[in-house]
Amino acid sequence: MHLSVTVNVAPDGAVVLSVRGEVDHANAGELRTTIESVLTTQRPHTIRVDLGLVTFIDSGAIGSLVSAHRVAQAGGAGLVVTNASPFVSRQLTVAGVADLLGAPQSPEPLPRL
Repeated sequence: MHLSVTVNVAPDGAVVLSVRGEVDHANAGELRTTIESVLTTQRPHTIRVDLGLVTFIDSGAIGSLVSAHRVAQAGGAGLVVTNASPFVSRQLTVAGVADLLGAPQSPEPLPRL
């Protein structure tokens, strides 16, 4: 499945990016570019990245989200992840960026090594 990103403006002025499909190293740049474009063209106070329909995410995509978060902060905006699927939530938790991105922690305990 390919990546699809839909951009909408919420009633509170936040921009919501609804992401669908698989986000990996091959298309993570597309997501980051979309976020950066929204930041420069719409200048929202908050970007919500809805990952409820994301079936796969890898470290490259997580890195792009963290990079976009930093760019948003530098521009005075917030970037948060919402509706993370259980798989995505777990990946963000394992990567140690769930709190940074405002995503709820994975509800299942992480294995001890």
